[in-house]
Amino acid sequence: MEYPALDRLEQLANSLDNLQYKLNSRVEELRARPVEVSNGNDAVRVAADHAGRVSRVEVTARAMRYSPEELSAEITSTIQRAQREATNRLQTSMREVLGSAADDYPLD
Repeated sequence: MEYPALDRLEQLANSLDNLQYKLNSRVEELRARPVEVSNGNDAVRVAADHAGRVSRVEVTARAMRYSPEELSAEITSTIQRAQREATNRLQTSMREVLGSAADDYPLD
């Protein structure tokens, strides 16, 4: 006796396994390539991982040109740009795997 519903369920399970593999592969690729952003003149450089966690902040000698308030603002805005870029890269990568279904789960 044949059970078409069981065949369909097996196909669905295989599709989900394949999708999980693709998603895990994308996350690993993103982990291997942190986002690196600098302010306009390289006084501040920031690296963020795939989830937007800051892993490195560099303040170069060019930062001496800023007042403490200006430097604080540069650091903050550069961190925020790196985090946005990490979120955008993750969302784009998930959209490539999931198609428009990724839009149902925005990361911002």
